[in-house]
Amino acid sequence: MDPKPLVGDDSGRVSERRLAAIMFTDMVGYSALTQRNEELAIDLLEEHRRLIRPVFSSHGGRVIDTAGDGFHVEFASALQAVRCAIEAQKMLRDRNAAAPPERGIRIRIGIHLGDVVFSEGNVYGDGVNIAARLEPIAEPGGICISQQVYDQVHAKLDVPLATIGRPPLKNIQTPIEVYRVVLPWLSGTPAMLLQATRAPAEDKKSIAVLPLANLSPDPENEYFSDGLTEDILTQLSKIRRLKVISRTSVMQYKKTSKNVREIGRELGVATILEGSVRKAANKVRISVQLIDAGTDEHLWAETYDRELADIFAIQSDVARQISDALKAHVSADERARIEHRPTDNLEAYQAYLKGLFQWNQRTDASVNAAIEEFKRAIELDSAYAPAYVGLADSYIVLGNFGTYPPRDIAPAAKAAALRALEIDDTLGEAHASLAQIKFNYDWDWLGAERAYLKAIELRPSYATAHHWFALHLAHGARPDQALTEIRRAQELDPLSLPIANNVAAVYLVAHRYDDALAAIQKVVEISPTFPAAHQYRGWVLLMMGSYTYALSALLRANELTSGTDVVIDACLGFAYARLGEREKALKIAATLTGRYQSAYASPVWIAFLYVGLDDRPKALEWLEKACEDRDGWLRLLKSAPFFDEVRDTPQFEGVLKRISQAAP
Repeated sequence: MDPKPLVGDDSGRVSERRLAAIMFTDMVGYSALTQRNEELAIDLLEEHRRLIRPVFSSHGGRVIDTAGDGFHVEFASALQAVRCAIEAQKMLRDRNAAAPPERGIRIRIGIHLGDVVFSEGNVYGDGVNIAARLEPIAEPGGICISQQVYDQVHAKLDVPLATIGRPPLKNIQTPIEVYRVVLPWLSGTPAMLLQATRAPAEDKKSIAVLPLANLSPDPENEYFSDGLTEDILTQLSKIRRLKVISRTSVMQYKKTSKNVREIGRELGVATILEGSVRKAANKVRISVQLIDAGTDEHLWAETYDRELADIFAIQSDVARQISDALKAHVSADERARIEHRPTDNLEAYQAYLKGLFQWNQRTDASVNAAIEEFKRAIELDSAYAPAYVGLADSYIVLGNFGTYPPRDIAPAAKAAALRALEIDDTLGEAHASLAQIKFNYDWDWLGAERAYLKAIELRPSYATAHHWFALHLAHGARPDQALTEIRRAQELDPLSLPIANNVAAVYLVAHRYDDALAAIQKVVEISPTFPAAHQYRGWVLLMMGSYTYALSALLRANELTSGTDVVIDACLGFAYARLGEREKALKIAATLTGRYQSAYASPVWIAFLYVGLDDRPKALEWLEKACEDRDGWLRLLKSAPFFDEVRDTPQFEGVLKRISQAAP
């Protein structure tokens, strides 16, 4: 055997360079626990160290460092390291099953095999840096490994390994394929958000439709190019054998300088459709090309010079050509849905596109503007089903703001959704809209579930349906199924901040606060000015009893929304009450009460504020008002922790019984 190579540094010290498997571990939620209960945190840290050190030793691991709440360990082989990681996670899983939830110990593990330098007991080099960057990507209780480790162990383990693509690793220039060890007791995916969960090469029948460039002489035609982009991806999303990325994610590449390889990697797709549209009077030119995201090869291209009246025929042809190019079989039913012409009135179609453009801005003013455009489209063509869906979804969004009386909003939304289905019951998005109304307003939980499933059946790549269904499952105390659906929504819309944020909501409803905070932190890192992330952080910290930190997060959310959000106001009141600033809490309660009487403010959140004030009678009184109003936020009562402090009262049980029974 050749001797181990020795190298010297400028100080004359001798270092040893060799190939080694490097493991990094980290204890999940330790910092947050230290802030709220330092004594418990230290106790669990010491127990964690006592338990895990023998596991390292039994697999030939040498502990190099114990940095804070983690370990840095060296192994002679990649197989030893991975088997050690699996045993450690299983041991902690078994230990946690017998411990109270507040005493759970979970770790993340990252492993890389590389050339490293050993000097005076320390280890240096890229091999170490890469292992350190892999650890945070793992889910709580999970293991992530590099391609180099995978190559050594994939045929020698009795657990599967799944690629999660090539995520960006801080200060690591060369992209590295990363895999997760699919432990049988974990059903989730890695904690990294807004990142594809599969490598593009694994799913050739996946596509992102990039925003069509507006080449029209009139820049005001931007609504048309954006709307046409959305129409094409809607058509494609009806094909079960295609994975189609949603609008929210693709629109972030509008006027991008990134190449198709980068975009494909970030969105987790194998193919990209890009192109342009030029509209002048009643003429339209649409140029599109389908590109392999891995090789830059052009798979198909076409230019359509047509009358505007042919716009739906163009969309159908694009969908057919793409499915043929990707060898994605299209059933007879799917073909019929793709070829269906929703309207013959071009003026109605353009009003519809303008409505979509406004609706996607998601402000109070823009959604109300969208309602007017959708109503105009319906006036021009009373049988235009997608316009009714747009109208229903606009009312649903207004209802979510918590500032509109549900009895004014929900019936209008329901009527629009039902009319859409009366015209065309194959519209998956219409079933999803109806499901939301059944869930939030009718309290018809079984009917809502049937409608969600029908929506997903008809439009499998509709991320919104998976997203909404996940929240329905979470509030119905089905967290594992909820996580499956929210992860599917993320696959289809990987850059959606609301979906990423609602991963945290699913964990919150399941009382998994550390997981919720980890999910929120990823969103904050990507978009520090996204108000809902700070709001959700505030929610979780309130439930954990960390009122000072919760207040800080909620004040940031309040700042980012200019103080106009009813939910944030109520949560601020709760935090002030628990911090002993009762006058501030009562002032917010008075303001929200006045708002409820003059316009509307969700009684559920006013009730929550009074829970913070330890005023049970007032809290229950406002929950009764919420029942009378059929406020959509009552969904929180079934499983979410916000009202646990009054859950044992007969009045609460009465309210819960009213919202739990299916509508006739």
